[in-house]
Formats: sequence, C-alpha cells, structure tokens
Amino acid sequence: MDTPPILEATKPVLYETGYDEWPYSYAGSCFPVRWGNKLYIVSAFHCYENHQLKPEDTLYPIPTGKDDFFSFCFTLRAKIEEAEDSKHYDQVLLEVSTDIHSEEQLKSVEAIDLSNTESIITLSDKGINDVWLRGYLSENPSHEISYDERKIKQQAYLTNGIVSARQSIFDFCHTLKVKTPTPEGYSPDGMSGSPVYAADHQGKIKFAGTIIEFNIYTEEYLVIDSSVIRELLSRENA
Repeated sequence: MDTPPILEATKPVLYETGYDEWPYSYAGSCFPVRWGNKLYIVSAFHCYENHQLKPEDTLYPIPTGKDDFFSFCFTLRAKIEEAEDSKHYDQVLLEVSTDIHSEEQLKSVEAIDLSNTESIITLSDKGINDVWLRGYLSENPSHEISYDERKIKQQAYLTNGIVSARQSIFDFCHTLKVKTPTPEGYSPDGMSGSPVYAADHQGKIKFAGTIIEFNIYTEEYLVIDSSVIRELLSRENA
C-alpha cells in the first residue's frame, strides 16, 4: 500500500523561543482534523507543559501561504467524566480562526473530517490491516533552522507495520506495537502528539488516535482512542 497523503499534514510543534540567538525550537508533533468546515490542530498537552508553552503558540504552516502560520481562536481539551483515570486528558485541540483565515486556506490542509462516523476506528478493531505513524523525533540530525535564509527544515520519521494493538490499563487508551517504532538507536522523544492512522481491509484510511507515550521496555506506544476527540467535537458543534 502506498503511503497515505494525509501523513504529510503531520508537522512538528514549532514555536518561537523569545531568544535572539535561537528564535525557534520544536516540542513534539501535531496534526489537523476537521469537523465540517472547522479546522483543528491536535497535539499532546504535555508537549506544551514540558516546554512551558501555551498551545496557541504553535506555528502550524498554511500550505497556500509562504512563511505564514494559522491563528487560533479557541483551545479545547477532552475529558470523559466516567473515566477512572486522566491519561486520556493529555490531548489538546486548537481551533483555527475562521475570522482571520479564508475558506481556501482552511481547505488547503489535508485532514480527516471527524463529523463522518466512518472516519474513525479503534485500535482494538479486528478490521485493521495496518497502521501508519509519522512524527518528529527530537534528536533527528536532519532538523535545521537557517536564520540567514529564513528557512526551517525538518525531517519526519515515518513507519508502519502493525505487530499488536490492545486496550491499555488506562481508560480510552490503547497500546500499539509496530515493527520499527523508531530508527535504531533513536529516542522516541518528539513522537508525542502524532496521529495514528489505520488502514482497513478495503484500504480506507481512518483516524485511530493520538500518541502520548512510549514504553521503552515493551516498545509500545500509548495512544488516546479516536473516540475521545470525536465525542468532544460532537458536543462542541452540536
């Protein structure tokens, strides 16, 4: 199966540091989702906590605009009241402002529309044929910021090949094992906030969840189930 084009929409959490000598840095990964005509950027909340950032400081590029980034109007977090733990709360959504950005700009981003009930899947579903992960490892030597040329270069890590997926001990979360979770010798730091996309037996790509952790002993990713975002957006857009 060819690499799904939607993976290109996963970006690093790029932000301004406030320091003249090193104006920009990275803090994990992020990705877009839709709900009808609304666009949201999603990441793991701890990416911002660990770097003492506000989520709305995320610099997500507008595909149709050179060196332009989206502005956000709301920050959302999903918490399921009946959950017995808060691990699934480690997720944040940024709503792109429709007052500032044109319909053309919003539609220029490749993103799954979660208002469609057929757009999501749970990792425990037996109908999954494979999964795809794409994120921005922090220690990747290909990352480069040229301030003289005003260019920011980064290299994503792409992998697939499902080994196993099972429900986690945490509510609304799954553990996922793939054949090559990281390049050999690389830390998984930076993969948090990446989406997991699953391909069913018909080859249809669906959103399966958001990566928030990696267990170095079992080599499994911890993934917040896709239903958490969908339930939040369903309430917000009712």
